[in-house]
Amino acid sequence: MSEVSVGEVRCVWNAKRSLGEGVWWSVAEQSLYWLDIKRSAVLRYDPHEDSRHEWPSPEPIGCFAPRKGGGFVGGFRTALSGFDLASPGTPIEPVPLATPARHGANDRFNDGKCHPDGTFWAGTMDDAEEEARGYFYRLLEGMELECLSGPHMVCNGPAFSRDGRFAYLTDSAERTIYRIDAAGGTDRIERFMTFGEQDGYPDGMTTDSDGRLWIAFWDGSKVMCLSPQGERLAEISLPVSRPTSCAFGGSDLSTLYITSASVGLDPEELTSQPLAGGLFACPVAGSTGWPAPAYGG
Repeated sequence: MSEVSVGEVRCVWNAKRSLGEGVWWSVAEQSLYWLDIKRSAVLRYDPHEDSRHEWPSPEPIGCFAPRKGGGFVGGFRTALSGFDLASPGTPIEPVPLATPARHGANDRFNDGKCHPDGTFWAGTMDDAEEEARGYFYRLLEGMELECLSGPHMVCNGPAFSRDGRFAYLTDSAERTIYRIDAAGGTDRIERFMTFGEQDGYPDGMTTDSDGRLWIAFWDGSKVMCLSPQGERLAEISLPVSRPTSCAFGGSDLSTLYITSASVGLDPEELTSQPLAGGLFACPVAGSTGWPAPAYGG
């Protein structure tokens, strides 16, 4: 495994989003997709044409991924749903696929992404962040919904090793990342890493081709890189306090794109962080991502 080093961070879209999240790179389109959960929107950035587009959603959407047969699957407030994207600006029309039995009126889906085996993993949470009512679910190819872990306060992640063996799940409120080793079955969930108050809260994350974990830290102003053994390898400092998620993109998948949020910042903080809610890019040497898997159902 080669050593990693990070380059200069730049803001590629000063979007001033409320809660930027759910970022992933489309190899087919050579474009980056991400979300604004609170403002219910899907966003796309094309770095080659320097173009930016948006699609409104009828309800908050916390995560989404491509489907093998076309279109997308996403975690909305009320359900896991399928949808398509028409011309930019056209509202999304989600079609429900599965709803958890324990999903409350104030709950919503938060972070999620596809496992290399074609299943879609997503976590839920109490939108008010007052009760630990969140669970991690796996949507199988036959639309069956399996509960993996919970209850948690704020479900984030997940992330997977490229071979599919390891799955990482985060409870941000606990400042803890859990890991599932598929060799031992999905019931073998272990505590992988717990962070201190000085780090902030682990939020969205991704893995690179060598299995390193890249984690955005809410109220930590950084992205941290960990080895598969939990060793701290590198950090990316950001000009905003609330980075939310990250994904590798670019033609050679060596640029780390990072989303951020402005929600909850007071007027003084917003003045001192004019790029809060923006999309950032950072070149990474010695590390590349891998193509985002598609949901098989």
